[in-house]
Amino acid sequence: MIELAFLLFSSAVAIAFFVGSLLLMNVGRRLGARHLAREDTAGMTGLTAVEGAVFALMGLVLAFAISGALQRFDERRQLILQEANAVSDAYNRLDLLESEAALSLKLTVKNYLRARIELFQKDVVFSLREGAEVASGKALARVSKLRAELWDGAVTACAPADKKQMCTLILPSLNNMFGAARMRDGANERHPPQIIYVMLFGLGLGGSLLAGFGMAETKTRSLIHMVIFAASFAFALFVVTDIEFPRLGLIRVDYFDHIMVSVYEHMR
Repeated sequence: MIELAFLLFSSAVAIAFFVGSLLLMNVGRRLGARHLAREDTAGMTGLTAVEGAVFALMGLVLAFAISGALQRFDERRQLILQEANAVSDAYNRLDLLESEAALSLKLTVKNYLRARIELFQKDVVFSLREGAEVASGKALARVSKLRAELWDGAVTACAPADKKQMCTLILPSLNNMFGAARMRDGANERHPPQIIYVMLFGLGLGGSLLAGFGMAETKTRSLIHMVIFAASFAFALFVVTDIEFPRLGLIRVDYFDHIMVSVYEHMR
């Protein structure tokens, strides 16, 4: 489900840039007109190198931001698959234990997996103060309780001496399952430093000012060029932000959850 607070935040950032870009292009055009009133057209020639450098830097930072966001998006999908495989492996290895102990632990694994699925599908919200997605404390406590219950139960079942050999397969598989969960949780919190977004936003506005300054050479103002420039960069900012939070916005990894759900449904 789309998080309304996040959607409002990302839309507000894009709209703020769009409006600010249009304003600064008009300001830049007026500054350029004043410059031309004092100097002739040749006075604008040396400024193209500065404009080119700023626009090149804008493109470079935006390209890195998009590339990094897509890489992290793909990593989150891979970690969903990795956790599903780890849970399935741990669940199957519990069959090595006696029937009663195996049934009890397998039921706990199933409950644990259900809690993990619900954690990401229902209990992740956007925190404006932290600038990140956060899970509810109640959901995290439930997962933690089931994890502790599962591990304690497995250690108890492995206590008898005749179970040591088979438990060399069971306990590491549970560790792998918990490790995969931690890797996935950590990946969901991986985002570039906020200064990168501030720099991208500032470079876009600075580029808008320079673009407006360069427009002063033309007698008439091209509104369509101004709107397309501002809208393109604002949309790029919105998309980058949306990809960085794939559990909250429009571009999502939720459809990959069917792998976890499939593992859950095949548990007896």
